[in-house]
Amino acid sequence: MTRFTVLDETRRNAGLRDQILEVLGTVAPHVAETTNLPLPAEVRYRLLTPKAWREEYRQNFRRVLARDIADLKLAQEEIDRTRTGLKIAGLVPVLVWPLMLANTHRARDGRRETIIAPKAWRHAGLLADEPALYQVVAHELVHQLQAEARSGEVWKTFFPDKRGMGQIPRRSSSFVLEGHATWADRQVTGHLFGAPADHRRAPKSWRYRLHNSLPGIRRLGPSREAYEQGAVLIERVVEAHGTHVLNRVWKDVSLLPGGEEMADPDVWVRRLWDDPSLLEEL
Repeated sequence: MTRFTVLDETRRNAGLRDQILEVLGTVAPHVAETTNLPLPAEVRYRLLTPKAWREEYRQNFRRVLARDIADLKLAQEEIDRTRTGLKIAGLVPVLVWPLMLANTHRARDGRRETIIAPKAWRHAGLLADEPALYQVVAHELVHQLQAEARSGEVWKTFFPDKRGMGQIPRRSSSFVLEGHATWADRQVTGHLFGAPADHRRAPKSWRYRLHNSLPGIRRLGPSREAYEQGAVLIERVVEAHGTHVLNRVWKDVSLLPGGEEMADPDVWVRRLWDDPSLLEEL
């Protein structure tokens, strides 16, 4: 039995907290059935002020570096260079927070959580678009299921070469993570509302439009291609071989798509199906 927790740390959004809890109860069984991934024992969402959200976003990257330092044999020069990069990148949350509808990561206490700034949802028009709200809640729930399935596998790192990911394009993981969540949220909202929801169509505030117009702003997070082309990648695999074959990728980082496979999904489909380890599982 999954325990759903939504914490309103803004102390101003009790109604939204209750709404998200209701939405989670509705979408969770559909997300689990669509992805064929088990729900974790706990699902936690936190509603934060923009300032608190930005700090949590920064702290997440610091925790990623701390894990790299603990797990890998790094030279002090590598650590110092990465820390300097993080200091420079500290401005990024200030620029992107109105555009970031949520972020799912492992919190300071080691538990997985999704952090949300309700003000960002207002700027993005989600509070006036019920299907879009359902879409975002379902999308982030998929990310929590992915994280549960990846337990023991590290995908977020500042040193991919040292994690056995040197031959995999940097954008490959975001194509799979965001593409899978996009494919799933479309399936779920299509079932619930008769057509897939699209939060991009919700009316945006001037603040959202201002930040979205900044040069290069979309390069500071997953690209649009990660969502759209990534969803095509996932859909091709599922249509060809089902979720069982697709879900092997969470436990084996070597199965992430290469550059040619992201451009031609059928090539990735064939590799997943032809992988010798699949025969051992069947």
